[in-house]
Parts: sequence; structure tokens; C-alpha cells
Amino acid sequence: MSGNIFYRLDPLMICLALVGVLIVTAEIGFWVKKGRVKAGSDSIEKGDIALILGAVMTLLALLLGFTYSMSTGRFETRRQLVVEEANAIGTTYLRAKTLPEPRSSEIQELLRQYTALRVEIAGMTDDAPEKIHEVDNRTKQLLSLIWSYAATQARESPNPITSIFLQTLNEMIDLHSKRLAAFRNRVPLSIYLVLFVVSAITLWLVGNYFGTRGQRMRILTTMLALLVASVMWLIMDLDQPLRGTIRASQQSLIDLHQDLSQESQDATKKSH
Repeated sequence: MSGNIFYRLDPLMICLALVGVLIVTAEIGFWVKKGRVKAGSDSIEKGDIALILGAVMTLLALLLGFTYSMSTGRFETRRQLVVEEANAIGTTYLRAKTLPEPRSSEIQELLRQYTALRVEIAGMTDDAPEKIHEVDNRTKQLLSLIWSYAATQARESPNPITSIFLQTLNEMIDLHSKRLAAFRNRVPLSIYLVLFVVSAITLWLVGNYFGTRGQRMRILTTMLALLVASVMWLIMDLDQPLRGTIRASQQSLIDLHQDLSQESQDATKKSH
């Protein structure tokens, strides 16, 4: 449950809070080190801190790069699945035309409704579990109805044309499951927590390093905090399937929906 709550938070708000935490952490590190230097009770040299700081910053860079690769991989998968699903629906629709009437027209109408539903889902911004469950049920109901019509046709007249149509329809159903799995496949919460901790330790060490010199570099510290938080925001935004600023294009499905709707309108005009 905690994971769901985290993923539903605004990445920008999280990263702004992270900037504040990192700056405060650097200030604490600065004052702790400066106090120990003045008291003469600190045996850790500035060179030692610089060595540790370099190692931790390298670790942070590797973690950020690794997590960025994970989020972009998931983003690219979601984008590619949109194209594959649009192609599968389009192919299924074309092959439905080869079926005998009235089954052909019934299945084509259901496929148009299914495409409209997929476009509606693409425009969603609410990723609450209840909403996702609702649209998933609507999708499954339509797919079940299409499959029942296709199965009836296969029983009534088993032939190669029906078999090919069922194969394409099965692929379309599989793609729904793949898209749902890709939607739920997020960067694990534990990785984000590790990134937050390593970022805080890095800024604390930066504050420690400046504390050995007795000079506060607020501008440099703030810039570092902003850079780390900016990369974190990019990672988290790419990991948001519905509410992210950077979203996988749904244009393939939208174009398909427009084409099918236009074809239906043209057919209606001709029949009149």
C-alpha cells in the first residue's frame, strides 16, 4: 500500500522536498565539522573527507545512471506497446471484414468500441487503483464479448479465414495484458529510497568538506542539490505512465480510432 501512495505523489513536489532536505543536510554537515575543528577534537583530515566524498559521489552517479536506464527502458516499452496494439487492432479489424455477415459487422462495431475505450484510457490522468480496476474490467468485458462472437463463428463455419482471424484476435488480447503489465512495472520503491539516502549522505559529506575550510559555499551546495533533484525528477517523471510530463505517445491509437470512426460514418452514409 505504501508503494502505491508513493507512486501517486507528484514527482515535482517530492523533488522540491528533496532539495530542501539536501540543503539542510549539507548545512548540518558543515556546522558539525566546523564545531569539531574549532574544538580540536576531530582527527579526520580534509584529504580523507575528499577521498570519501569522491567515492560516494561516484556511487551516486552510478545509481542515478542505473535508475535512469531502468525508467527509460520502461518508458520505451510502454511507447512500443502502443504502436503494437494499434497495429494488432487494425489487423484484426481488417480480417473481421472477411467473416460472413452478420457476424462481420457485429465484430467490427465491437472493435470500434474497443478502440474508443483504449483512446479514453490513454487520456486518463487518474491512476487510482480503483479507477485502473474499473477500466480493466470494461476492457475485459469487451474482449470477452468479441471473443465469444469469434468463437461462435469458428464453431459455425470452421475454415482457414476464421482461424487466421482468431490468431490475430488472440494477439490483440495478449497485448492488452502486456500493456497492463508494463503500466504496473515501475522502478522499485527500494531503489528510490537508496537514492534518497545516498544523496543525503553525499550532501552531508559536502558540508563536512566545506566545514574543514570554515567557508560556507551555499551557492555551490544549492546547485548540487538542484542537479541531483532534477535528475531524480526526470527519472520519476518517466516512471509515471499516466501523470508524467513526459508521456508515451498514444497517437497511433488515436489515428486508428479516427480512421475506424470515419469508415463507419462513410458506410452509414452509403447505406442511406
